[in-house]
Amino acid sequence: MARLSQNVVVYSKPVRTFPNGDFFYIELSRKHNRYDCVLKMARDASLARSVVVVRAQGKTIREAEDDCYRKALERCPKFP
Repeated sequence: MARLSQNVVVYSKPVRTFPNGDFFYIELSRKHNRYDCVLKMARDASLARSVVVVRAQGKTIREAEDDCYRKALERCPKFP
């Protein structure tokens, strides 16, 4: 997997969408040598007013995403 440039933030497509317009999405970035993965919930389809659900760090993108997903399952057992 390719490295992500520093000071670049990548947003995923909606991970799960609810009937009222709320959805989960992932924000991935790299600061120094660690990748930050943040799972957020956007209310009323607005990214500006999103709420942080889970934060995780890892040496690789895969490690950060796996840790983020594991923490999301611990907090929300019915997470997709």
